[in-house]
Amino acid sequence: MGRRVPEDVEQQLRRAEGGCKQPQQACGGGAEKETNATPRRRKYGNEPVEIDGKRFDSKHEAEVWLQLKARRDAGELRAVMCQVRFPLPGKTWYVADFMVVKADGTFEVLDAKSPATASNPVYRMKKRQMLEVNGIDIVEV
Repeated sequence: MGRRVPEDVEQQLRRAEGGCKQPQQACGGGAEKETNATPRRRKYGNEPVEIDGKRFDSKHEAEVWLQLKARRDAGELRAVMCQVRFPLPGKTWYVADFMVVKADGTFEVLDAKSPATASNPVYRMKKRQMLEVNGIDIVEV
């Protein structure tokens, strides 16, 4: 890509110290409610996975994390960050699954997508906005 890491993302990078941050708590940030009801089937059939004490929304996303972590440990990547927020118009955000900083200081934004989730209209719109507004092309893996 050849672009340098934006300053606000660089601050997130320093806080993350080269590894994934713990994902934010979903839906309001409170503790999850205890319930005896059976869990609902997820929209795309994904199963949450926990690896290295980090929760991922799908097996595919967890596999991508393991691949990126191996590349980081081999020295190919300077850092790997999870759940990186990028501002978009209308006071909205795009939350990328991963952002990697290469050894030369350039970066890529990666999203673990299945064909079904990649065709989601909201995702397609935010992907276009990321390119038009921030000049960042999201790489789907």
